[in-house]
Order: sequence, then C-alpha cells, then structure tokens
Amino acid sequence: MVASRAAGPAAAPVPCSGCSKLIDPLRAGQVGIFDQRFHYFCNARCRHAFLGEAPPAPGDGRPAGLAASGAPFAGAPPRGLPSGAPPGAGGHHASTPRTPRAEPARASADEVAARVADLDAPIVDAFPPVSLDEKLPDLPVLDDDRALLEPIGNTILSEEPQRYDAVEGRDIGALLLVLAIIAGTLAVALTLAGDAKLVIGARIVLATVSAGMLLGRAATTARDATDPHPAPMLAPVLGGLVAAVWALFGQDRALAAEAASLAGVIATASAISAWLIESARHRVFAERAWIGSVLSTPARRPPGAWAQGQAPADRAPQRGGDGGPVEGAGDELYELRPGESVQVDAGEIVPVDLVVTGADVEVLPWIGATTPTRRRDGDPVVAGATVVRGRLVGACTFSGGDRAVARVLLDPRRRADALAPIAQASRALTERWAIGAAAIGALSAFVAGRAPVEIAMTAAAVLAALSTAITASIASVHVARGILLGLRRGIVYKSADAWDRAGKTSVAVFCARGTLLLGEPELAELEATGQKLKPSDVLALAAGAERTEEHPVATAIVRAARARGLRPDGVRNPNFHPGLGVTAVTSSGEELCVGNRALMLEQRISIAAAESRVAELEALGRTVVLVAVGARLVGIIGLQDGLRPGARAAIQHLLDAQIEPVLMSGDARETCEAIGRSLDIDHIRPEILPADRGTEVRRLIDAGTSVAVLGHAGVDDAALGAADVSVALGAAGSAPADFSTVLASDDVRDAALSLALAHRTRLEARVGLALSVAPALVGAAVIAAFVLPPAYAPIASLLGGVMAVVHARALDAKS
Repeated sequence: MVASRAAGPAAAPVPCSGCSKLIDPLRAGQVGIFDQRFHYFCNARCRHAFLGEAPPAPGDGRPAGLAASGAPFAGAPPRGLPSGAPPGAGGHHASTPRTPRAEPARASADEVAARVADLDAPIVDAFPPVSLDEKLPDLPVLDDDRALLEPIGNTILSEEPQRYDAVEGRDIGALLLVLAIIAGTLAVALTLAGDAKLVIGARIVLATVSAGMLLGRAATTARDATDPHPAPMLAPVLGGLVAAVWALFGQDRALAAEAASLAGVIATASAISAWLIESARHRVFAERAWIGSVLSTPARRPPGAWAQGQAPADRAPQRGGDGGPVEGAGDELYELRPGESVQVDAGEIVPVDLVVTGADVEVLPWIGATTPTRRRDGDPVVAGATVVRGRLVGACTFSGGDRAVARVLLDPRRRADALAPIAQASRALTERWAIGAAAIGALSAFVAGRAPVEIAMTAAAVLAALSTAITASIASVHVARGILLGLRRGIVYKSADAWDRAGKTSVAVFCARGTLLLGEPELAELEATGQKLKPSDVLALAAGAERTEEHPVATAIVRAARARGLRPDGVRNPNFHPGLGVTAVTSSGEELCVGNRALMLEQRISIAAAESRVAELEALGRTVVLVAVGARLVGIIGLQDGLRPGARAAIQHLLDAQIEPVLMSGDARETCEAIGRSLDIDHIRPEILPADRGTEVRRLIDAGTSVAVLGHAGVDDAALGAADVSVALGAAGSAPADFSTVLASDDVRDAALSLALAHRTRLEARVGLALSVAPALVGAAVIAAFVLPPAYAPIASLLGGVMAVVHARALDAKS
C-alpha cells in the first residue's frame, strides 16, 4: 500500500546540493546557508557529502535524531566555526588538526586527508550565476479602466477628488450623433458656395441627412429618466426642413437660401447640444454605474436560518431525501425581504440595509468610506458598507430599490435627478413652454405681415432655441452631482422633495447634547452647601437617585461615584421628571430631590443661598445639578460636557450657506450662552424640555422660516418630527422612519454639510439652467422682432448651452 502524500503547498523543485537530485525545497530533509546562499539536501548524508564530512556509520552510538540534526561528530568542524571552515581556522585547533577517532568502521587517514584537501577548495555554486543582462518581464497591459475599481474615499471640500471616467464601448447612437454633426456642419458651410438652386438643394439634402441621423439615434438609444421626450427635440429640426423645402419651390431664391441655412443650423445645434450634455453627465453616469455594481452583491443567510423558521411561506427551503434541509441551499440570494436575517463576513460588502443583531464588528460605514467604525447590537448599517473585522449578522430593513443608497440614485421611479422640482421645470420648459413661445413668435410674424414661409421659419427657430437637450437636462446633472457628493460622505436624502426642502432651509436647530456636545459629561465640581453632609455624601445620594436612569447626566454622576469608590445610597421610590431630574426617598427616609433649578422651584425648595455659585458655574458652560434632602439644599454638582470634534466646522458650513444655527437645550440660559459664544451661535433656545421641543420647532416654522432639526433618532424624535427637514445622525439603514435626511455616520459636520450641500447644488442647478435659457430667450426675442435672421436664435441657444456645460465641468473639476 503506497502512502499518500500529505496535502499542502508545493514549490518548484530544486537540485540537492549534495547529490543533484530534484527535491521539493519545502520538504527538504536538511537546509543550510553557506556563502550567503540557501542549500537544500535530501538528508543528513547529502549534507555531509557536500561539506566533505564523514557520514555517521551505523552503530556509532549516536541517536538517529542527533545524526539527522547535524550535531558534531568525528570529522566535523569544531564548535564555534562555520560549517565548511577548514581545520586550523581559529583557536587552539590551528596548531593541532583534529583527526577522526580510531574506530573499526571509520575511514582511513588518507581518506580523511583527501576530504580535508577538498575543504580547502572553493565551494562550487549549485546553480549557475544569473546573467546581469537578464531583465524582469514587463507587466501585462490592463485594458480595463481601474478608476471604477477605486473607492470614493475623498471628502467634498478638501481632498483631491478621484475620477470615475468609465471607458464605454462605441455604440450606434454615438456614431449617428457624429454623422449628424458632420452633415449639419457641411450644410451650413455650403452657404459660401452661393445661392444657386443646386447648391440650396444640396444643403437641404445634407440637413435631411443630419435630421435622419438624429431620428435614428432617438430610435436606437435608450432614453434616460432625465431625458425629455424626443418629439420636442426633433420637431424644430423637421420644421426647419419643411420650411426649407417649401421655400425651395418658391420664387424667392434668397429666402430659400436663408431657409436652408436655418435647417442646417438647427440640425447642427441639436446634434452638438446632445453631444455636450452627454459629455457633461458622463462622470455622473459612470459613478452611478459603479455604485450600482457595488450594490449588486448577493445576500447570504446565516447557516440554519430556514431551520429556525425564517423562511417565508412562498419560499420554502430545499429538502433532501431524508426530508431535512439541503446544506447551503439558497444561501446566496439577490432579493431579501425585510425582517429576514443576513450574514456578512469580514471583507464582504453589506448587500441590504440592516440592523445588527447579536454582533460586534468594525465596518466601513458607507461606500467609499476610509475610516472603520464599530457597530453593535441594534445599530443600523447601510447597504454598501464593508465589514472590516468580525462577522456581521443582522435583520434586513430595506432591500432592492428601497435601500437608502439606491432609492434616490438608482430607482427610476424615485431618482432625485429626475423628480427634483428644478429638473422637472427644465423638462417642462422644453416639452411644453417652448411650444407656447414658438406660437408667440409665429403670431408676431403674422401680425408683422410676413410670408407664410417666414412665419414657419420663425416658429421653428424659436422652438429650436428653447427645445435643446442641454436646457432639458443640465439641471438634472447638477442634482445628481449633489446626491453623489452627499453619498461620498454617507449622506442620504429620502427623496427628491427632501433634497429640495433641504436646499430651501433657512434655520438649522441643533439638539445640543449629542450633536454639538459629546453627550458624555464629566464631574467638574462637587460641593456641599451645609455642614450636615460631606461632598462624598452628596455624590452618593445623587448616584443612588440616578443609577437606574439612562440619561447622560445620570450616567456621569454614577460613573463619578464609582471612580471615587463610593457606594450609591439605597434610595427608594424614584420618580423621574424628564428634563428636570429625580425625586425619591433616601435610605434614612428623608425626601430627596436631584435635578436642575426648575425642579427645585417646582418642589418649592429654596436655592437662594447658592444662587451666585450656580450662576458662576453656568457661566462657565457647566450643567449644574442640585441635591436637596428634606426640602433643604445640601449640595451642588457641576458637570462639564466637551464640544464634539467638528462642531465649529459644522456651524461654519451653515453660516457659509446663509443658514442660521440655533442651539436648543434643556440647560440653563447661562450655560447655553457660554456654549453659543464658543461656537459663534447667537440664537439660543435654553431650558426646553425634550417633550416641548416639537412645540418650539413649530413656533419657529410659524414665524415664516424653513426649519431643519439635527439630532439623533429615538432621543430627539419630538423635534425631528416637527421640523420641515429632519436630519438624523447615524440612522441610515434603520427601520422605517419619516426622516428627510439620514446619515451613515455620527459626525455633526456631515449633518450640517447635508444642508449646505443641498443649498449649493440647488443654486448651481439654477445657475446652469439660467446660463442655458437666457441666451435662447434673447435670441428668440431678437428674431421675433425681426432684428436678425431666424438662424441666430439656435446659434444663441447653442452658445448658452456651451456656457452651461463649461460651468458644470468646472464644478466637476473642483469637487
């Protein structure tokens, strides 16, 4: 029976340095380093033969393991010398060469002398030397575009942007567009050949070819959700051709030449406009396709999920011959329903929005994120996140087109760049209002007593000036760009309307604790106001009252007591007053009140003796907690909460976007004013209880402002629900909630940036649309007044479109 070879890694065989037999270097019996080279040997005998040593003879009394390990024996170099060194190379052995022991099985003295002579000879390399002329082979040429494989790891304002220019194959639509531009340009250029009927006919034929190319492109190219209907785009081209043919059969040759020029200009301008808008949105389309490919990752259920009853009724697990579920059957799915479990291992992409269930992992929280964050049980994770460490198991909240990232970017029914009000207005301008403008132009020509051909030419020119692909789609390009810039920072808008409302915000309200403040206050002051209790007793009473509460203030007090080794007092009957404090009974049976000034006044406890000290602490920006026993004030606790990293940058984002920041907090006015001064916030709303914050937000709305609230889901729901625009930090991927904007991060800078970015991109979309429309309107008015020939209107429109595209490309270069 032949023993099977152990499985494992394998390497290219190399010759044994002792016997030249090919062996596996990973499984060589002996390995040595001589003359700074690795040498591999079949066994110890080959090693000894290479070194010129006498191999161990059977029965020499040495253990086999010792012989195989290369331990010294008779004839080996002395200890302390490198293997292969000649005798007499150092120490007292230099004067007395070592000779082998006299044993019956040993070699003779002549053989030993011959071996010693061999040791003096230079060592021959086992491998031939490598020629210095040899070069490494060239790397293979990659014909794919590596830009699409790189993550979107740049911020919007500071880092060098990464490019997402996809290499697309040439399609028939692009070819037809090029032919249309060439034919239309030739039709215009032949104006220099004169106004002979043959020349005019040739120009009309070329314009007809250009129009035919545009018709072919409309028939063969799939229409994007942001594209207008092709009929309004093609109507002026066909109208110009009809007017040119009509004029050709008339008596006025000059009018026929003018009509032929108009037909050529309209066809050329339409083709160039289509080419320009394709180039302007190329990067947007490439980045959208890249995100779509990331989100196409299939989902995988945890092992045994169906066995635990998670399979829906219409999707029963596959069964084997014994009636049990087939191992691994149906583990990978491209569709997952809300509530079903999903498993994602380290290095994989999260395929659906989910909430973590029983896991503690590190993830890159959104597509293109570079900083990992920790996610625990109950935390949401958005689709497209990458698991860095651990195994993620969660419950699906949204899948398919309902995923946060896909909702406004990939779903054709809800794409923000197609449904945003300004995008719809630009398409309506080209599809409906342009027809009305053409009718007005025709009416003005009729009133002026122009010929029917001239009336038709005027109508076609006005329609061509306003019905261009750039005018219809340039606003959509800016909207899509704003959505993608937000996604690079984990900002997800719920809908196109939510993006538009965020762009109209004039007031941004911060629910202070947890947004501008860390939400982790620390004990800064501890004082006893009387002689009855020591400061440590005051802290023990407060910790006993607050130990079952989960508010950050309560957590800070309990943590401070534990850090000082204090045992919380065994209070009884705690009664919590949200936003105010706690009333209870001490272990000695006295009434205990722990809270702010409002709670003391409500319980009719005087704080006049400590009023000046309380005001002094509040002026330092500290949260003051008062402790009263038996209706008498016994102590003061001052808590200091630090500013969150990026809080000042968040306020600056809003001020740059002309949005007024408002600080809303339950702390005293002096405390809020101190925080406001440190952050350059002039508008503060102090001493607002959590339950009353919704009412306070509605008061701001009733004053005629558009109000956004920045807070955390679950903690600030009252304020978020009352706002025009609700920005929930760290809520992307969570269960259904009516938030306008959700963030995959907990960074307050991203929350402020979601509003500033919507403001900026909405303004850029309006500027782009104005650049495209204004020259067209001027050209239409000029030809309607018969100041210039009709061909100047589409030329003016084309110039405006060029400016709008250059503006969009310049913004792409900055972002």
